[in-house]
Parts: sequence; structure tokens; C-alpha cells
Amino acid sequence: MSPYKFQYKTKKQKYTAFVTRLLATALFVFSVSTTLSAQNNNTIYFMDRLPQSSLLNPSFQPNYNYYIGLPLLSSMNVNAGTNFVSFSDIIFKSSEMDSLITFLHPSHNIDDFIGKLNERNYLGPDMHLNLLRVGVRYRDMFFNFSVSERMSMRASLPKDLFVFALKGNEEFLDRKADFSNLGADLNYYREFALGASYPLDERLTLGATAKLLFGKGNISISDHDINLYTDPESYNMILNSRFTVNMSMPFDLQYDEDGNIEDIVPHFDDEDYNFAEFVFNNQNVGMALDLGATYMFSDEITFYASVKDLGFIRWKNNVYNISMDGEYEFEGFDIAEIINDEDDQYIDNLLDSIADLFAFTDTQNAFTRGLGTRIYLGGKYQLNEMLNFGALSRSEIRGGNFMQALTLSANADFTRWLSTSMSYSMMNNSYNNLGMGLGIRGGPIQFYMLSDNINTLFMPHRSQNVNLWFGLNLVFGYNRDLEMIK
Repeated sequence: MSPYKFQYKTKKQKYTAFVTRLLATALFVFSVSTTLSAQNNNTIYFMDRLPQSSLLNPSFQPNYNYYIGLPLLSSMNVNAGTNFVSFSDIIFKSSEMDSLITFLHPSHNIDDFIGKLNERNYLGPDMHLNLLRVGVRYRDMFFNFSVSERMSMRASLPKDLFVFALKGNEEFLDRKADFSNLGADLNYYREFALGASYPLDERLTLGATAKLLFGKGNISISDHDINLYTDPESYNMILNSRFTVNMSMPFDLQYDEDGNIEDIVPHFDDEDYNFAEFVFNNQNVGMALDLGATYMFSDEITFYASVKDLGFIRWKNNVYNISMDGEYEFEGFDIAEIINDEDDQYIDNLLDSIADLFAFTDTQNAFTRGLGTRIYLGGKYQLNEMLNFGALSRSEIRGGNFMQALTLSANADFTRWLSTSMSYSMMNNSYNNLGMGLGIRGGPIQFYMLSDNINTLFMPHRSQNVNLWFGLNLVFGYNRDLEMIK
């Protein structure tokens, strides 16, 4: 494709429609995915009576010979988190008046908000819905098979972007505002997984899960280097920008006679479009692997290690790559001209000149994206037959970024039908995450509910993490001997 420039004025409405449709399409894929259950949390790791604990460590073997995760009911959960602010940092009670205000209110010191930001600020949910999940024991081995819908999203916002937006470019006179940490990665795909675990001896159990993946939608930013310099004499702003936005989404781009992007047309707008084409798309193929190990050091101490989602997806269907690479200078505008511009002529010309600064190129090349690998390391101390204490470290590697969480837990199996867990987690730069887990079995029906952050229910405005997971299983053949290798 030929290079193009976004234009305003005669094409301003078309450009606005293009951006709106692009965001709407991304939001649609995101909203479909966010109705799904969230990715696994830490509290479940030591609740080994729950078959779903093997999602985090494939070496785990449940205390049953068979289980069936009820379709659409075995895993239902919501999970979202951020590492910088909570709701109470956005809207709060004023210290000077009897009302609620936002952090943008003139009476509030904006530096208090900026001081809470990190150099890299993350937000985003992980989603995981089991359409089908079954497990069966054969001699010493345990096998499980599942079909799942999965979505992960990460957005990265640099601190300088907030400072520039809130305080203007005067904060960056004669120095660069660094926006290089700006990033986004939305990944929606279907997963077919086959796992097995096997005790090599009385102490060591190994497990692995192989996964075949089919991508449904992806938006990701790669190869990005963005900064903005403000000249201390003229106040002119010089933008150095290099980035590529890769997309594999259910839409088509339309071009005008000059080869410029004119509009975006979601497939869902077509009355004849078969939604099953999106749901059952199998053209974006990937693979992944989960690995796990359980080592019983002594009768009281057990060590655990697992790696989850070590893999990738090759995106080839409905692919677009939009790139920008160059240096652009903006000399500002005359505020008096804007005030006196009754027919919007000056504003239209200004928008045209700004748009002409940003030259984009687009291609349709396949691209590969990783899944966001998680590494778990933990240990457990068995105090007695009923009570044990666990410690778990979780590290996530995604797009060159590294995120860390630590969970401490007390876990109790009171009877064959009741197990509980209480946990405390440090994650996303927050230290007020109290978790709880509950597993109840009546006959073959097992109900469970857990969260890494139950204080969200009582203080949602102060929470940076939202996490709730519950579901139903059918379990058969309780095996008392398995308690000895836990």
C-alpha cells in the first residue's frame, strides 16, 4: 500500500468515523471477551482439592478419579487490576467543601495525583472460560482435556504522558517527554488443551499441558519509541515517533482513489455476515505449553514450580499493520484567531496542518505475538493433617515488561467435603489484598468460590485489584491415598 496521511476538513468526518469504528470494533471484541471468566488467581494454587488448581500447575492431581467441569459453570470469574491508582484517587471527598470532586478539580493539587504514578502504569483484565473440561485417572497418571475461550489485555501508560496531559509541555522545556512505555496488547483466542501428570517416584511429580490455539482478534503495539521535545525559546514541539500497530480484527479498510484510508467497515455491519465465521475462525494458529513440578522434600515441606502459557499465535487473517516513523514539528496556534474564527476556517486549516504532520504507512503482513508467560514458584509447610501454610511467587513476562506478585496463605481441609484458604497478596504495587477460598462438596457436586481480594467487596473505592472466581464440578471417586503426596 502507498503511504497516506490522515486529513481533516473535507475528510474530517470520514477520519472521525474511521477512528470511531476502529475503537468500536476493538471495544466489541473486548466486551465479548470480558463476559468470560477471568484468568486464574493465586489463592487457588494450594487448594489442591479443586481440579482447577491444575490450571496453574499441571503436575497437580486432584483427590478424585474423575471429574467433569459443568459447561459454562465450572469457571466463572472476573479479574482486573492496575498498578497505579484506585477509584478513590479519581473521585474523592473534598477537604475544602462538602462534596465529591475529581483529581482535576481546581481546589486539588494535581501534583498529589502525579506523585502516585509509576514510570510504567499498567491496567487490564485476563479472561478464561471453560467451554468443556474433564479429567480422568489411569493408574498413576491423571489426564485432563479442556476447550476454553481466553482473552488477555494489557495497557501500559507512561508517567510523562499524564504529566504532559495534565500540566502541559512547559514541564518539559529543553528536555524530552518520554512516551516510549506507551503500549497495548489485546489477545482473544480459543484454546484446546490436553494435559497429563505422572509421579516419577514418591517425591517428584511432573506435569505438562499442550495447547493448540486459534486466534480471534488481536491489537498490539510493537517497535515503539516516542518522545516529545519542547524548544525553550520558541515553545515549538518536536515529536520523534516510531511505532507499529498490528491488528487482526473482523473489519475491512476502505481506501479512496488516492490510496488514503477512508473508512473502516466492521464485518458485523453486514446483514449477511455469519457471526460463526468470527467465532469458529481457525486461520490464526498458535501453540503453547504449560509445565509443572511438585517435589515433596519431607513429610512436612513440599516445593512447587510451574510455567504457564509459554507460546505464541501467528496472526494471518484480516491483518493490518499501521506504522509511523519520523520527526514532526508543531509551531502552535494563535488563540486570538481561534476566538474570532466564526466560520471555523482557521480551525479547519489548523487541523489540516496538524494532520499533515503525521504520515502513516499501512501493510498487511502476518505477525506473531506471545501470550504473556507466567512463572510460579512456591512452597508449603504441612503443620498437621488439617492445616498447611503456603508461599507463592508469580512473575509475568509480557512484551518485555515484568510484573511480580507474592501470596502467603493458610489452607485447611476440615473434612472430605470442606476446604478453605485465607491469603494475603502483594500485587500491582498494592498491599491490601486479603483473599479467601472456599470449596464445598455434597455428593458428586463440588462448589467453590475464591478471591485474591475480598476487601473489594467492602472497600471497592480503595482497591486496585478486582477478583472473584466461582464454579461447579462433578467429582467422583475420592482417593484418600492422594492426601499423602500433597
